[in-house]
Amino acid sequence: MNGVRDTFATVYDHLKTLPENERFINHIDSGKWKHCSRSEFLETVRYLTLAFDARGWRNKQIALVIDPSVYWLMIDYALMLSGAVSVPLFTNISTKNLRFEIKVAGVEIAFTQTQEQVRIIGEANPDVVCIDIDATCTGCVSIETMSREGKEIDQKSPQRFEELLYGITPEDVITIVYTSGTSGLPKGVELTQLNLISQIHDTGVKYKFDLHKDTALSFLPLAHIFERMVMHFYISTGMSVYFVDDVKNLGVIIKMVHPTVMTTVPRLLEKVYAKMQQKAKEESLLKRWILKLAFYRANHKDIDTKNGWIDTLLDKLVYQKFRASLGGSLRMIISGGAALSPDLNRFFFNIGIPVYQGYGLTESSPVICANAPGENKIGTCGKHFFHTEVKLSSEGELLARGPGIMHGYHNNPKATKSAIDADGWLYTGDLAKIDDEGYITITGRKKDLAKTSTGEFISVEYIEQLLASSGLFEHVLVVGDNKPFVSVLLIVDAHNGKEKIASVAFQKEIKRLIKMINRKLNEWEKIRNFHLSAEVLSIEAGDLTPSMKLARDHVQERFSDAIEQMYEGHI
Repeated sequence: MNGVRDTFATVYDHLKTLPENERFINHIDSGKWKHCSRSEFLETVRYLTLAFDARGWRNKQIALVIDPSVYWLMIDYALMLSGAVSVPLFTNISTKNLRFEIKVAGVEIAFTQTQEQVRIIGEANPDVVCIDIDATCTGCVSIETMSREGKEIDQKSPQRFEELLYGITPEDVITIVYTSGTSGLPKGVELTQLNLISQIHDTGVKYKFDLHKDTALSFLPLAHIFERMVMHFYISTGMSVYFVDDVKNLGVIIKMVHPTVMTTVPRLLEKVYAKMQQKAKEESLLKRWILKLAFYRANHKDIDTKNGWIDTLLDKLVYQKFRASLGGSLRMIISGGAALSPDLNRFFFNIGIPVYQGYGLTESSPVICANAPGENKIGTCGKHFFHTEVKLSSEGELLARGPGIMHGYHNNPKATKSAIDADGWLYTGDLAKIDDEGYITITGRKKDLAKTSTGEFISVEYIEQLLASSGLFEHVLVVGDNKPFVSVLLIVDAHNGKEKIASVAFQKEIKRLIKMINRKLNEWEKIRNFHLSAEVLSIEAGDLTPSMKLARDHVQERFSDAIEQMYEGHI
């Protein structure tokens, strides 16, 4: 790979020069690990590319509605090399959004995994041809069949694959990625070869990996552009990648694989922290005292301060066990997708697991800035990627420009024009600060600045982050727009939620938490009331996006009665 103007054809050629890796891409199939070598991966991608080309898929929209696996990556790669346009869709997407995206994206072919997916897609558009990767769908073409077709083409016309690679240009649109749609229907973001290649190059500037020593673990959906881009970066290094079949099995698999790196969202780190605290409460009196000291030290110690004897002792007694619960070999976790609490970030650093926070949007392919080894400041999202420019608007909104900025919204020139100005600056919609060293801090979502009925502005996301980082709640929704004061809707785990809500001790714990958080807030931002619920929120019902973010408007409507009760008696 030579420069930012490369394409995935260049990445393919680069991969051929790397040493063989027998366990290049790995996923669980029927309860057992299925391993794919680097050479097997490249060979199958070659055959699938030829098969897709022979079927005339160039410039056609092809949906991927399958779980993360080596098949997902092979298909994605082959679509990019054949000139097709992939439309990755979440397998847990709501039926409403799946139908919407299949229709508006103009999908003609879909790779599927279940009969239910075939049924829903058929209802959205009966003309969509479904290809079953597991060969379990009656009447569907299988991935094995297509691979054999490509092999036959390769034997008859061995020059065809090179012709296809030669025809790829950086400006080719290769994918349409749908945004989460937290406040409405999702928009299709068109990304090009250049967009993703620039991200791979810039990721390589900030993070260094050794294909012989590093192993990546992946549990986030590949339909999410963050994990997908990072995955293509991992592939470009030749290192081993392991997929988690179900996030519920993460705890077991992480100890089995012993990864050195993984990407995550803050919610998982919050859950890990809460679980560590819960286990600490179940220990004997002496152990509880030691653990309390260990948590306090990890939560408050400046990460740049040299370790003393107390840190060495706590590491031997406590922190080593914490690291072992996460595989024991992690040298880096990269967090994105949402704001990471500085306290949580500090905790993981101090127990010996560096967590580097980044920031970006689907529209920027996705990373705009990120912390990294040797260039990290807790509480910020790091410095901008090498080929990305950033600046603040007069209103404090973060703007970004560079080769990672999207081609535009699919079939929506009006929305594209409102997002990217004539000079190529993307308006992120996020308010930010940039310090003298170039570190970027996101201070809130421009549209999530609620305005109380007294005329004061509050940062909804900031308050939600403070509450969520406690690990006590599944979801948090701050209410305050056009209201006399700030209230919060707190959703607890439905498993034992009713018992928690009825617990006087739990109610007191929440009140103590809110009192502590209120000390960090302006008077008009302080939380005055809260409502607890153990109701189950789901993607299918429209409460959550596929990336598990709250669909704010929908949830506020669903809990409108409870919200109104928090303001009873107030003018």
